[in-house]
Amino acid sequence: MGLYDDVLVADGIRLPKFPANASPSDIEWQTKDIGRPAMQAYKLTADGRLLRREREFREKTAEEKQTAAADHGFDSWDEYVSFCEDAAPDERIQRGIGLGAPNAQVVDEELWLDHNMHGSFEFHGRSDDIEDEFYWSYEARFTRGELDAIVFLGERGGGSLDDYRPEAPVRVEFS
Repeated sequence: MGLYDDVLVADGIRLPKFPANASPSDIEWQTKDIGRPAMQAYKLTADGRLLRREREFREKTAEEKQTAAADHGFDSWDEYVSFCEDAAPDERIQRGIGLGAPNAQVVDEELWLDHNMHGSFEFHGRSDDIEDEFYWSYEARFTRGELDAIVFLGERGGGSLDDYRPEAPVRVEFS
């Protein structure tokens, strides 16, 4: 499986061979081709830019820590942290906590910065609500930050370019 990055495709982006009655923004797209995959989020905007999500964090306030502890059935943040440090994984899962340590930080601000992409990357997605068992694969091509084209690569499972919507173009140009 490995690491990947998410790609959010904005409404207004036309994808070749994508159903006209569906929106690409309804699919969770992934890529491993934008630098080293690190569970980042990128956004392909309607005006043809690639943005990268950055987050700034801050320490939770005492009130936020107390609320998080209470949400999991603890009287205090310290009791919550202590339980998580000492409890067996199955005990934590039974309480709905998960395996990660309680996070003392929270997102303070979320920014979308221009990635100024030059080159190309593949992205892939699927939605059984749109087309059962079909994986769309595309390549987005950029020159100096501007989206030039999106090319349909076929079905990720090996389908050929003409197996799906043979009448539709394989490439969409942007200007």
